[in-house]
Amino acid sequence: MGYPASGKSSVAREFEKKGYAVLNRDKAGGTVAGLLPQFQQLLKAGKDVLLDNTFPTAESRRPFIEMHRKWADILLAPMSCLWMGTSIEDAQVNACHRMVQHFGHLPTPEEIKVSKSPNIYPPVVLFKYRKELEAPTTAEGFKVEKKPFIRHHPKTHTNAAILLDFDGTLRETISGRKFPNDPKDIKILLGRKKKLKQLQKDGVLLLGVSNQSGIAKGNPTEDQARACFDATLKQLGIKMEYLFCPHRVPPIGCWCRKPMPGLSVHFIEKYKLAPGKCTMVGDMTSDKTFATRSGFQYVDAKDFFA
Repeated sequence: MGYPASGKSSVAREFEKKGYAVLNRDKAGGTVAGLLPQFQQLLKAGKDVLLDNTFPTAESRRPFIEMHRKWADILLAPMSCLWMGTSIEDAQVNACHRMVQHFGHLPTPEEIKVSKSPNIYPPVVLFKYRKELEAPTTAEGFKVEKKPFIRHHPKTHTNAAILLDFDGTLRETISGRKFPNDPKDIKILLGRKKKLKQLQKDGVLLLGVSNQSGIAKGNPTEDQARACFDATLKQLGIKMEYLFCPHRVPPIGCWCRKPMPGLSVHFIEKYKLAPGKCTMVGDMTSDKTFATRSGFQYVDAKDFFA
């Protein structure tokens, strides 16, 4: 049991190789409770069974524990609960990797809404699980083992990059606005141009990530925001791919708004980045949290450009 995208199915595959029958609601369809008849048949046949589901509450677990108890006389092994120790932050990263691999890009809230895949969902699903979670205990009738989460990156992911925030990190506005809506309102911060041009000359991959919630209110428009990003890069004298979140808050209904890890996962998948070799440069707590969740080093802009 554990968060959606906590790595349960990966563990389940290992048990399947050992001969266990695996029951998973996402594969079977219907509800978790709907797995009970098949669970009973497998127990009756004396099979080893792994229940691969989230099971957030004691009530969701209770029918399966009672069913196991009913057949305890013919079963050789006691019932155990393998509780995934994956944090909500690591589950968020896992979920984003699944979605980027599924779509080939980070899905928009609209794409998530119409998807039929059980592995495609908004961030609120994980927050709901955290709110509902009742930690399993031996008093429920099983042995509890918590499995630590260890992230393994593909061996092909060896590349390094520096990811950069824009507003407050690379630029400010002449007018004092939080975000520019006119390229003429952009002022590049001291020391940025020289350092970034040298880094690019040295072959360092530079990537941009930005929150632009004003787009959802129409100020700036998405076209104006892009024009301002392009003007910023022109003033800096560099070429750099960038991604930005245009969605309104609250609530957070997308995976692309920092500190959500969606933008970093997109770049990790696209450029085969090794997170431990990557650095995030920003000026906000959200930038630092974004870096931590993504597995990047974090350097504050004032220190990076000192």
